[in-house]
Amino acid sequence: MKDLPIAIVGAGTAGLASAILLARQGWAVSVFERVADLQPVGAGILLQPSGLAALRSLGLFDECAALGAPVSRLYGTSACAGRVILDTRYQHWQADSFGLGIHRGVLMTALVNAARAAGVNICTGVSISRFQQSPTHVSLIAADDQGGEVALGDHAALILADGTRSQLRAQMQVRQWVKPYPWGALWSIVPTPDCADSTDLRQWYRGCSQMFGIMPTGATHTDRNTRLSSLFWSLPVATHGTWQQSGLPAWKDSVRQLAGEPAEAFLQSIDSAQRLMFATYADVRMSRWHDGRVLAIGDCAHAMSPQLGQGANMALVDAVALASALGPVDRKQAANFPERFAAYADLRRAHLRYYRQASRLLTPLFQSDSAWLAVVRDTALFMARHLPMGRQHAVSTLVGARTGWLLSGKGGAELYAWRTSAAQPVAPTSSG
Repeated sequence: MKDLPIAIVGAGTAGLASAILLARQGWAVSVFERVADLQPVGAGILLQPSGLAALRSLGLFDECAALGAPVSRLYGTSACAGRVILDTRYQHWQADSFGLGIHRGVLMTALVNAARAAGVNICTGVSISRFQQSPTHVSLIAADDQGGEVALGDHAALILADGTRSQLRAQMQVRQWVKPYPWGALWSIVPTPDCADSTDLRQWYRGCSQMFGIMPTGATHTDRNTRLSSLFWSLPVATHGTWQQSGLPAWKDSVRQLAGEPAEAFLQSIDSAQRLMFATYADVRMSRWHDGRVLAIGDCAHAMSPQLGQGANMALVDAVALASALGPVDRKQAANFPERFAAYADLRRAHLRYYRQASRLLTPLFQSDSAWLAVVRDTALFMARHLPMGRQHAVSTLVGARTGWLLSGKGGAELYAWRTSAAQPVAPTSSG
């Protein structure tokens, strides 16, 4: 069975990045994606230094950095008084460090092209309905157009990378919890106005119940000359219907009241409610991520709130860790996948535990109706800005470098190589 391919379900960030690295190590890899046509769509995402280090491992950093937009800090103020709430600067971690705002389609285009170049077999329009596991292999079964099933053959191992709403995750013999968040976000990608030339990820808050953000997002493969920005508006899931009934002018008035003049030029590009997409989120926890020859990675394994901006970064780091745990193909000996998947879990446990806990702690401070939590947030962030220890904790959390609340990253694992200056990429120019 050692010559059977590895199956990956889901052609998202985690799935494609894993496929690329494993294929380059000599593994035969097949990726199954239920969407028939892989389109470069999606919201803008923020890649942290952890994710950028993974892109370097994939050989995709230069391509993505040329199209992305460097982000120098996260800067947030209150609605009325303009009081500074959040000011976390990448230079407080390392002098040349930065975040990268990027269109999700840019990242996906780079990953798809690299996967095909690495010899990955990408099968689109295939909906895997279930799997059957034995001590020696995993069999995949897909749904057909007539409501029946078709067998897709045997595979050496199965990696589930099909996102937060995975239907296959529940078939693993592992305790798991999926809890939807009560708040979501409206988002849109618009051309960056000529008057806006900032490297800040800018946010405005009114208590914990309103938040508007603007993130530089760079350009795309198809239009390199148009610089883009991503807009985000926090919204309770239960009120989305009411928001739709209220109409676009009412929403724009709310944004103006919160963010004022800086938002006006961006709002002019949104001429219909259809330009605003609504995204919902969930918290996914598993007692362990592996079950024999089956492993869950990315949002399928550990989805969390977007407040820390770590989703795509965690997916990329998962891929690097998985490639490290599996290692190159040994043609003389079949791989012990349960053992190697357990080794992967050991690599990822501390890092993911910290960010899962931090995400659950911070989310109500930015998305809730609580007045007293806003006071707690503002006080904590004030201390984080003005105390050296607090500032270091905040920025090391932002860049993706922490593995614990007190001590973090003192080990020598290659997975955390982004901590060293030698692994830190140089920021691209704002012109791309």
